[in-house]
Amino acid sequence: MNTGKLLMCTTVCLFFANMKGQTSFGDDTPKKSIQFLLPDGKILKNLDSLENAWGKGQVLFRHNEEDDKNGVMHLVKKSSDYTDKESKSKKALAEMLNNPAPEFELKDLEGKTWSLKELRGRTVVLNFWFTSCAPCIKEIPELNKLVDEYKNKDVVFLGLTYNTSQHVEAFLKKRAFNYTQLPNAGEISTKYNIFYFPTSFVIDKNAIIKGIMDKSDNIYHDLKTIIDLN
Repeated sequence: MNTGKLLMCTTVCLFFANMKGQTSFGDDTPKKSIQFLLPDGKILKNLDSLENAWGKGQVLFRHNEEDDKNGVMHLVKKSSDYTDKESKSKKALAEMLNNPAPEFELKDLEGKTWSLKELRGRTVVLNFWFTSCAPCIKEIPELNKLVDEYKNKDVVFLGLTYNTSQHVEAFLKKRAFNYTQLPNAGEISTKYNIFYFPTSFVIDKNAIIKGIMDKSDNIYHDLKTIIDLN
């Protein structure tokens, strides 16, 4: 996945919008209402009416980084093709558990290079997110608590996003996210079979994946439990 590709997800996992569609993106963008666009280009005023027409759980939000900046969200109906991709992604993720984590090498916001190979001997926690993902933003305070919890221990917390460094830096000026941020990570998202955002991984000291979760109501407790076992 790269910044040119569209991100798609269901209403539950990607975006918390009220029934009138009057909400805003993350703190890195101006506080303005989002324009929800139907496939024919018309602006939707009432999201509830569309769910009634298309069916519960059948409305998908589709957008890219340029849409994020412009406050635009495209609405599409869930298709059998989407369901098939979703199933394949879940299967691929399940098969990654207890297997070696895909290698990566990325630079952080200060230009320091981070590679999984050089992190052998340390527990690594990854969070795949992006700056206008409402569920991602919602869990940030809990993720920050984890960073504080393991401050003096051999645990590394890395945030991977397809966003550019400039976009991430703008976000961080408004909201603290204390993971080490690795921007321009779209290709790594593909290697890790990311379909839903946010998705977290816990990788043990031998670079084996010991935990995967694409969403959790108690992300702090769930990640801490896996970290403590490794």
